[in-house]
Amino acid sequence: MKFAFAIPRHYLIILVFLFIFFFNEKLACQEKNIIKDKDKKNIIKDKKNIIKDNKDNKDKKSNLDLEFKKKIDPIQFEKIKFEKIDQIQFEGISKEEINEIIYFWELTNNPPTDSSDFIESLKIFIKNYFNIKGYRDILLYLKIKNQSQSQSQIKLIISINKGKLMTIKNISFEGNNFFSEKQLNKMKPHYKMSYPSYEEYKKKIIMEYKKNGFKKFKISSEEFKKINSKYYSINLKFIEGNQYKFSKLSFNGNKNLNDEILKKKLALNLKEGDFYNIIEIQNSIQRIVDFYLNKGYAFSKISLFESEKEDNLIDVIIIIEENEKITINKVNIIGNNQVKDEIIFRELTTIPGNLFSKKEIEKSITNLKNLNLFYNVQMQMQIVPNYKKNTLDLNLVVYENRNSELKFKGNFQGKDLLGEISLNINNFSLLNCFHPKNFKILPYGDNQKVLLDFTIGKKLKKYNVSFIHPNLTDSSSMKFNFFYKNELPKESHDLNFRNLENNDNYKINKFKSTIELNKKINENNNLLFNINYINKNKIYKDKTLSFSEKSNLYKDWNSQLIFNHNSISPDIILPQKGGYVNINSFLEFPKSLKKFNKFEYFKFQIKSFWYKKIFKKLISKIGYEFGVLHNSNKNDDFKQFYMGGTSFQKENLNQKNFIPLRGYYEPNKLYGVISPKNGGSFYEKILTELRYLICEKNSFKLWILNFFEAGNLFDSYKNFNPFKLKRSIGTGIRCFLNNIGLLEFDLTYRLDKTLDNVKPNWKVNFAIGHELEF
Repeated sequence: MKFAFAIPRHYLIILVFLFIFFFNEKLACQEKNIIKDKDKKNIIKDKKNIIKDNKDNKDKKSNLDLEFKKKIDPIQFEKIKFEKIDQIQFEGISKEEINEIIYFWELTNNPPTDSSDFIESLKIFIKNYFNIKGYRDILLYLKIKNQSQSQSQIKLIISINKGKLMTIKNISFEGNNFFSEKQLNKMKPHYKMSYPSYEEYKKKIIMEYKKNGFKKFKISSEEFKKINSKYYSINLKFIEGNQYKFSKLSFNGNKNLNDEILKKKLALNLKEGDFYNIIEIQNSIQRIVDFYLNKGYAFSKISLFESEKEDNLIDVIIIIEENEKITINKVNIIGNNQVKDEIIFRELTTIPGNLFSKKEIEKSITNLKNLNLFYNVQMQMQIVPNYKKNTLDLNLVVYENRNSELKFKGNFQGKDLLGEISLNINNFSLLNCFHPKNFKILPYGDNQKVLLDFTIGKKLKKYNVSFIHPNLTDSSSMKFNFFYKNELPKESHDLNFRNLENNDNYKINKFKSTIELNKKINENNNLLFNINYINKNKIYKDKTLSFSEKSNLYKDWNSQLIFNHNSISPDIILPQKGGYVNINSFLEFPKSLKKFNKFEYFKFQIKSFWYKKIFKKLISKIGYEFGVLHNSNKNDDFKQFYMGGTSFQKENLNQKNFIPLRGYYEPNKLYGVISPKNGGSFYEKILTELRYLICEKNSFKLWILNFFEAGNLFDSYKNFNPFKLKRSIGTGIRCFLNNIGLLEFDLTYRLDKTLDNVKPNWKVNFAIGHELEF
C-alpha cells in the first residue's frame, strides 16, 4: 500500500519565506559581531572603561577584581580578620547598582585594601549610597574567603539586603514663613509618597521659593522617623534667607551682537521691583546660549553675575565670551554596518562647510531617529588639530535596530481556524538583488521596506504584499501594494444551477493593487497621488461541484490627489495652535475604454480646522467643510454623501463620505434625520468650539467643551444653498486614556426641524474609542 502526501502551494511558499528569514537573520547577527577597527575606537565607552580612565588619570592602580552575582546564597557569620583583600564579590543587588558603587567609590579618597579602615569605610559608603536612594533598613553580611589552598588570594563577599523602599506618610516643616504648611502640603503629588516622589517634591519646594525671590533658600536638615514597618515621617527644616527683588539687566562682552538683539532673544519677563526669579533668569540665559550656538559660536561662554545692592535689590550682568565662529570640517558616520552612508547623509541638515548650529544638529538626530533604523543616535564634537582654521569634526554614532520582524498569530473566525503570518523587512535593498558582490538572500542597505501579511484558513485566505521606497528622490516616496482575498461566506447543500444569483455556494475573490507617490513639499505640506485597481467577483459551484461559474461584481480603477497641510501642535489629541487642511479629489475612470470621455464618478472635498490658544488652558477651534460629487450610476448609494449623528455604518460606504453633525440622528434611523434616503451630492458644514483643559498628566487628558455646529446635505447643485443649514449647540466632556483611547460625552440641542419634521430637542451622545480626528 502506498501513501501520497501533497503540500499545498501557499504553505510551501510560506515555508520558503520562513527559511530565508531565519537564515538571513543568522547571517545578519554574525555580521553585527564584526566591527571594524576604526569603529571600535569611536564607540562610547561603558562605565567600566570610564572607571579605568579615572584610575589612569589619578595614577592609581587598584588591585580589586569585582564580580557580580544576582542571588543571595546562605551566608554564615564569621569574625572578619584584617587581611589584604584581592577580590570583592557583591550579592543581592543589580549590575547597574554595582557599577554605580564602583564608579563613585573610585571618585572618592578611600583607604587602600591593605588598610585596617577599608572594610568599615566600605560598609559606611554602601549604606550611605542606598540611604540616598530611599532604603533605610539595610543589612550587610560580610565574609572572607580564601581563593586558593595557598591562601595567597583573599576574597571579600558582601551580601546586601536593601529592604523595602521607604514610603513617606507625614511631613512637618520648620522655618517656613513665606509659605504656610497648608500651601506646602498642596504641592505634594500624593498624600503618601514613595521616596523618588519625595525627591521630586523637595525640588518643587526649592523651585517655588526661588521663583519668589529666595535665591539663598535651602533645606538645612531632614529628620526621618519610622512610624511602622510601612511608613516614615519626615521633619524638614528650612532656611529661607532674604527675599530679593530684580533691579536691572545688562550685557558685557558681546561684540558681534548688540544689546537690543540679545534682549529680544532673552525675552525676560521681569520688571524692576519684581521678585528675583532666578529660575526665569536661568531659562532666559539658556535662550541666549542656544542663540549663540545656532549662530556658529560653538565655543562661546556665557555666565551670570549678580550684583547685590541695598534694599535686597539685584542687578543682573550677563557676561559673554563670544570667541570665533566655528565651521564644520567633516561629518563622520560610525556604527552603520548595514545602513548605507547615503541614507544617513540624506537626512542630515548639518553638512561640511556650514557654520556650527545646535538647532540643525538636533534636527539631524531627529530625522535619523524617525527612520526607525536606529535605536539610538549620538553626536560627538572633535576639534580639528589645526585650531587656527576654527573648524571641528562631528562624529555621528548610530546603533542599528534589527532589520526584520516575524510574527505568528492564530484565532478563530466562527468555526474556522485562521493562521496569520506577518513578515516586516526594514532597510531592504532592491538594487543589491542585482549586484553580484552585494547579493544576499535578503539584501539590506537602502531603507526600503517589504511587508508580507498572510492569513490562511479553510474558508478565508488573504495575501497582502507591500513594497515601500521612502527615498525615491530627496523629498518623495513610492509605494506598491498588492492585495488578494479569497472568501467562502457560506456553504449550502441546496444547489441552484439554473440561477446563479440564488445559488448560496459561492466564493468571493477580490484583487486590489495600488501605486502611490508621496511628495513632501515642506515641513508642514504634503502631496499624495495614487492609482488603484479593484476587481471583485463571485465564483459558483457547477454541476461537478467545483467552483467554475464566474459572476463579476465590479471592476474599478481610480486615482486620487490629496493635499495635506498640518501645522498643529503639540499633538493630535488636544491641539492648541496651528491648523489642518485636507483637499481631496477622487476620480473613477470608466470601465470601458469606449466611454473614456465620460467619468463614472468624481468627488472633491475640503476640510479645514484651525486652533488658537486664547489663554493658559482655553483653546478655540474653527472648522469648515465642503464637498461635491458626480455619480453616473445612481444605484451606487454607498458613494453618496451622508450627514447626521456621530457614527453611521453602511455596507461598502467610504467613511470619509459620512459627515457627523451632533444633535441629529444617523441616516439609517427612522426619525430625526437630515440626509435623503439615497444620500446627497453636495454638503457644507461649519464648526466652532471652545475647549478648556482641566487635567493633563502623562498620557491622560481631560477637557470640557462648548460647541456650535451647522451643516446640511443637498441632492443637486440647483438646491444647494450655503445659508440653509441645520444648526445645533451643546456642551461636552472629553477624556483621553492611553490604553483605551478617546471617551466622549455630548449633550446637544438641535435648533432646526429635520426632514421628517421632528421638532428641536435635546440629544445625548456617548462614545468610546473613536479614532482621533482634527
